[in-house]
Amino acid sequence: MKCRIALAPRMGREVVVEEVELAEPSEYEVRLKVETCTICHSDIHAFTGEHGEYEGPGTAGHEIAGIVDKVGAKVTYVKVGDRVLCSEVRQGCGQCEPCMKGHPWFCENIPPMSFRVASPYTRSNGEVCIQTCSGASGFAEYTNAHEAMLVKLDDDIPFEIGSALACGFMSGFGAVLNRCQIKPGESFAVVGCGGVGLSAIQGARVSGAIPIIAVDTMDSKLEAAVKFGATHTVNPKKCDAVAEVKRITNGYGVDHSVVAVAGKGLKKSTFEMTAMYGKMTIIGHEHPRNEFLGDISAMDLLTGKSVTGSVMGAVNLRRDIPKYMDMYRRGVIDIDSMLTHRFSLDQIQEALDDSERGALKNVVYIWGIPEEVK
Repeated sequence: MKCRIALAPRMGREVVVEEVELAEPSEYEVRLKVETCTICHSDIHAFTGEHGEYEGPGTAGHEIAGIVDKVGAKVTYVKVGDRVLCSEVRQGCGQCEPCMKGHPWFCENIPPMSFRVASPYTRSNGEVCIQTCSGASGFAEYTNAHEAMLVKLDDDIPFEIGSALACGFMSGFGAVLNRCQIKPGESFAVVGCGGVGLSAIQGARVSGAIPIIAVDTMDSKLEAAVKFGATHTVNPKKCDAVAEVKRITNGYGVDHSVVAVAGKGLKKSTFEMTAMYGKMTIIGHEHPRNEFLGDISAMDLLTGKSVTGSVMGAVNLRRDIPKYMDMYRRGVIDIDSMLTHRFSLDQIQEALDDSERGALKNVVYIWGIPEEVK
């Protein structure tokens, strides 16, 4: 079928909207009518090749919510008409060894997350687009996705909330719950207060952390951090961030720290503001060649300080997302305030540029912005 999609004709920041041909879904795939796709900075990194270079036209958009339009012959989880969110995370089979041990993202039987692979979209000139950062393409009217990427979206959860849950929120919130595993009263700091960092702050608040320290170079993001639960804010442009975090924590440093942004020296400084018995969790990253930790010595770990990482919040997709929907419904978490601006598909370039300038979470409405949310 023909549909419209946003694509980068060549690797880079220029994005256009074109009509392309979408292939039929395979036996384990569904075709989704995409309603909303929130923008993650990973989309920008993917378009520009920071997650790996690619040749030819590229597609992106991985925080997807929509309606099942068609199902493959072996799809069992959803039916046509179901409201769903679509995530990079796969729900495991539940039967292989990794799934049985509680690690469904390492499932042996479900296709792993793959970047820079051929998409089901073909341009009018015959070029096949490359999916740069997910197994589906959300900046499109329709997309194909493996059923393992889907979670049913409750009827009272807006599509834009489903989109935000599909990556950015779970990446920060889930990392705190599943990787940090904060005990009430333990201290916490997050470096980088974009959508992922603010979600991590909400995770720390829900977990009972105190104090909760937000570190960012933009005062506007620090102001947002307070709204989401930060008790203290630190701007590295105005002070020595490590010294200030240690001052707030009586000289010890924080029990838990999260790096939610990439940048030179940020892992080292976050490690230094972590207590000698604390844990640093890495989320934010850039190209692998720039992520070697040559400035951290193994001797630094002898006191029990530890370093770990988190991809997509280390969530169990269909266990955790329903819990997050219920938390949203009951007002335990705030996602609405994270949605910065709203755009149509034809405004995709403007939406991406606005995100790159620091917007928290922009929403792209594929079929036009509804009157009730303008």
